[in-house]
Amino acid sequence: MTKTAAVEQSAPSKPPKLTAGEITPQVAHDWENACETYFLHKEVKAADQVKMVAFGMLDPRLHTWYLTQRTVLNAGTFAAYMKAFRDAWLESHWANKLRKKVLGSHQGTRPFYEWALDVQNQNALLYGNPAYLSEKQLRDQLEAHICDELTIPVFRAKLADDLSLKDWIEEVKHLDDERLEDLASHRKIAEELHKSSKRTTTSFNKTSTTKTYNPSSARLGSLTEAERTLLAKHKGCFKCRKFYVSHQSKDCTEGAPDASSYKMLTETDALAAKPKTKAVAAVRPVGAVMPSSVLEDGSDSEDDMCVAPFETAHLLWPCLLTGPSSKSFERIEALIDHGSHLVLIDENVVERLGLRRCKLHSDIEANSAFIDNCSSPFSFSEYVLLSPSSVTHDWTSRMIRAIIAPNLAVPLLLGGPFLSHNSLVIDHDSRTCIVKDCDYDLLNPPKHEPPTTVVLVDRIDNTNTVTETLNVVALLRKWIDTLAFIEANKEHLERLDKEMRRKYDDRFPDDIPHINQLPTDIVHRITLKDPNKVIQC
Repeated sequence: MTKTAAVEQSAPSKPPKLTAGEITPQVAHDWENACETYFLHKEVKAADQVKMVAFGMLDPRLHTWYLTQRTVLNAGTFAAYMKAFRDAWLESHWANKLRKKVLGSHQGTRPFYEWALDVQNQNALLYGNPAYLSEKQLRDQLEAHICDELTIPVFRAKLADDLSLKDWIEEVKHLDDERLEDLASHRKIAEELHKSSKRTTTSFNKTSTTKTYNPSSARLGSLTEAERTLLAKHKGCFKCRKFYVSHQSKDCTEGAPDASSYKMLTETDALAAKPKTKAVAAVRPVGAVMPSSVLEDGSDSEDDMCVAPFETAHLLWPCLLTGPSSKSFERIEALIDHGSHLVLIDENVVERLGLRRCKLHSDIEANSAFIDNCSSPFSFSEYVLLSPSSVTHDWTSRMIRAIIAPNLAVPLLLGGPFLSHNSLVIDHDSRTCIVKDCDYDLLNPPKHEPPTTVVLVDRIDNTNTVTETLNVVALLRKWIDTLAFIEANKEHLERLDKEMRRKYDDRFPDDIPHINQLPTDIVHRITLKDPNKVIQC
């Protein structure tokens, strides 16, 4: 990298020196100032000024350049010498390039005053050159390139046009200082909330340690995470805590085990409870199985046969939906049907939630399961985008397209596209619908156990008083700290809220037409990631 020249001057009354290196507009400006300072202190005559400083140019190139035209340069003025110096050693069109740099400078993330000083210093290098910007031109440049966050405050301040550049910069500096203070306050609030959240998480983790069971206690403790994993893996019941049973905790009639004789479950217990596999004899293929109504008299009855039931319960999934017209989530019972090749939603649900209707490229026709010569196929022409979630928000579906079906028997029918898009596997025997990626069961979601109990022992007069309190202390402390912090900064937050509303008051009309009345002649299209997401103030 080429070394840049530098100006050295031990004292104002001593002639300056220009070291060897590349000459830049800043170096030329410094050399001119140092020379004029020397002339002023030594009272050098105008006719002698050039020859008094010319030999201070230590670069051999500059020294040779001076010697070749020594007579002409010495006879002229110092201003003529500096013009010849710049023309000879600065790059071509340096003034226009520097002016372009000044005009193209933006504030960005820098403080306004720091940026304004930098622009002024660069423009000062052009002084005496036609490319130099006047105060009015420089103000216009600064005003046009301040950051977006400062544009509105400066516009609303309505600064007078007859202000000097210095006064105008000082007024804008005050506005920018307020902006930077607000930014620092926001950062401090975020850091405090983050630290509070970390303290709460740490406190919760400390209290959520693995529990042990006290056989002498009359109350049975909660299952540990290891026991839950074992029971889920070996088809166990969370209530009676037995492995390989045919019921679930909600259907369990055996009740919880005795706390005095209970021992923590282990992998050995699970393997011991696993039923032994019985050998099954091979049979010949059966051509057909006929219902009992066509069996001949004297043949075997259904009681002697293993046949399927006439019907099974529907796979209903309670889920949550929301939309632009809904202030909160609405719970509905969705029917999971892997025999359907479509996802259907009732038109009443679409209207109630205010979901945006989209046109299909071509109508979709579907027939009823009961074919009648007089019946005609159903035709669907619209669909909506939605993403149902579990009632506890433990799991949320990927975005799916639901075809709008008038007078649908259920609010939402989730067919093959929903199952395949979310990698769901249905087991009709176990009545489960599990997400392969995370083993989450839609039909049997994990129950949220109450918070861990903490035993507090208060020793008074050598007697033990035992009290149990739910582990909500950490959660309450978090919210209390948050509310206290908000209350302490209420005026500041309200001021920021009003400022934000005023900032964008010209961006939105008082009212907009209904979504179904929007124009169809689209000029630009903006595709949203989640068109049903609602941001409420």
